[in-house]
Amino acid sequence: MNSLLASLTDSPQAGFQFDQVLHHAGATLQHGPNNDRVYLMSLGQADPHEVLCEVHHLADQHGYGKIFAKLPHTQAEPFLNQGYRVEARIPDFYPDADAVFLGHYPEPERAQVAEPEALHTTLQQATLDLKPDGRSRHDPAIRLMHEADVDKMAALYRQVFPSYPFPITDRDFLLETMADNVAYFGVEKDGALLALASAEQCHQSGTVEMTDFATAPAARGQGWAQRLLAQMELAMEAQGHRVAYTIARAVSVGMNRTFARRQYQMAGRLVNNTQISGQIESMNVWYKPLRPASNGG
Repeated sequence: MNSLLASLTDSPQAGFQFDQVLHHAGATLQHGPNNDRVYLMSLGQADPHEVLCEVHHLADQHGYGKIFAKLPHTQAEPFLNQGYRVEARIPDFYPDADAVFLGHYPEPERAQVAEPEALHTTLQQATLDLKPDGRSRHDPAIRLMHEADVDKMAALYRQVFPSYPFPITDRDFLLETMADNVAYFGVEKDGALLALASAEQCHQSGTVEMTDFATAPAARGQGWAQRLLAQMELAMEAQGHRVAYTIARAVSVGMNRTFARRQYQMAGRLVNNTQISGQIESMNVWYKPLRPASNGG
């Protein structure tokens, strides 16, 4: 979604503005009041020292409560020296490096988890008595979504999410992301769209984020998120992606269990990181190799 500058600023919801994406010295940043943060989405070829200065300038200028960065561990030292902490780490995320998810808190209160015991209990429940889901065949109930589907896709996302970090309730945003790097998968029955999810691909690193899961209230409890995830893994592996990951709401037993059943591993937790449904929430990072990591041979 890095190239979709206009889509990230304008919202179909009256009076609401999404965080904006900008490019600085080769890096891609997102910032704004929606998530009350600066997010270094991609370091690219930028000098980490220069980018570090820019993210702190943005945080100071706008009074943001958190700076969040995802970058290769080989480029993290300047951030760590400034007091950033590693909140999650995915091995072999990049062809030659792990990914580290770093957090820094200009507003110290934001670094505090309000109910850590509740999040611990949620994770325990999500991983208790797991029955691994090993399905590996095409599911005829699930299909790739197309441009003609965007109106009903936007309607389902509006039904499920009162607010969201990205404007997935906007048909134009869905069209642009489809044309860029996002594959949407859905479940339809009798012309009605029951469930959706997306695979946001980074061809440079060979990674894919499994995200934007939504199920219509009337279709919940039928395992659609599990089936969607399985089908997206098959499709993304076939396209050559090496690693799948997700950033899941830490308060959701069901969503975390969905990934745990597909043998994803917990990489860490992003504290008070993302605005969903009207509040800032902590997020769990899960990952799964789709193919063996290269040993350089």
